Amino acid sequence: RTASIFGSRLPTFSFHLPRPPPPSRAMATNGVEEIAKDQDRILVVDFGSQVSHLICRRVREAGVYCELRSCLVKPEEVTAFKPKGVILSGGPHSVYDTDGPHLGKGVWELLEEQKLPILGICYGLQEMCHTHGGKVESGTKREFGNAELTIRTDLAAPGDSDAKKARGASALFKGITAEEASKVWMSHGDKVTKLPDTFVQIAYTSSCEFAAVESQARRMWGVQFHPEVTHTPCGAQIIKNFVLSICGCAGSWNMHDFAQLQVDRILGKLGDGTVVGAVSGGVDSSVAAALVHKAIGKRFRPFLVDTGLLRKGEAVEVKKRLEEHIDGLKLTVIDASSEFYTALAGVTEPEQKRKIIGRLFIESFEKAVKEMGLVADQCLLLQGTLYPDVIESTSYRGP
Repeated sequence: RTASIFGSRLPTFSFHLPRPPPPSRAMATNGVEEIAKDQDRILVVDFGSQVSHLICRRVREAGVYCELRSCLVKPEEVTAFKPKGVILSGGPHSVYDTDGPHLGKGVWELLEEQKLPILGICYGLQEMCHTHGGKVESGTKREFGNAELTIRTDLAAPGDSDAKKARGASALFKGITAEEASKVWMSHGDKVTKLPDTFVQIAYTSSCEFAAVESQARRMWGVQFHPEVTHTPCGAQIIKNFVLSICGCAGSWNMHDFAQLQVDRILGKLGDGTVVGAVSGGVDSSVAAALVHKAIGKRFRPFLVDTGLLRKGEAVEVKKRLEEHIDGLKLTVIDASSEFYTALAGVTEPEQKRKIIGRLFIESFEKAVKEMGLVADQCLLLQGTLYPDVIESTSYRGP
């Protein structure tokens, strides 16, 4: 990433869209108020799942702002975030592992005290049931792949233990037909074998008795399958039902307004400063470049270093595409291929190659800044990152 290469040479203007700060950091409540003012919010708690960021994506697709946080999130951080609901992610561990992840001390008590709706997904369901007196056991074999889900439609109305006033299916499955729910994606070894008090079964599969559960009294819902992945066709609707119908979120958040807010934030942070940015043509640097350019125009000076290690004609194509789609942008391409080829000739050791490439990249960058007539210590460097970078570069356990 550009920050690791240039961070010691230039002040870094770090711009991240559309992800929140990494889970290992304290919750930046001031930033939340700035970027999600007057918006309902959902907190997604990460237990180490590889697809936790997809939960956030589905929530945002439903028109609700959300952020991903480590399972070690503190009660005061949850309070400051002001969520209208909480989603617990999946994860690779067992709730009985000695080092298995659990919600931070005092968080369960806070959530129940505030009566916040909670949705547990896979490990999140198991954590929920285990914490409240249920039983989780290892299955006879790991279940991975499609499963046929049956939704119960004979649930009793709240307070009617005799089911004389049937309310049909759970609100979690509102608007979902039996056919639409017929295929869900499972990926688990453990499963819930006994429900805590007040919990009831709301859906099942042939191999998983408690594929979906709820407790109206505790305002808790849980699914053993993964609604966040596309392999569960009705999954997006399930998450939408949770955040809109159950949590009562307005669904008024959208990416267009969010992007404009970022442009305004950039203007506020930069003032009349000049920003330089290494652009690769990838999503992260391109999105960041587009927004910064929209905010400060010609004071943003993007460049691309052609190391000779790109695909044939890629540098030319990147320049063409970016200038075509980002109105007014002028991308400077630095052809440093001969320098890279010369320095890498005969080198086979990967770590040595990495150091050579890093050094030459810095030299190419410094040369570009000089040729642009800029003074390095009077510029800011743009750093763009993607949401998956958070998952890949930080642990749900913290730093």
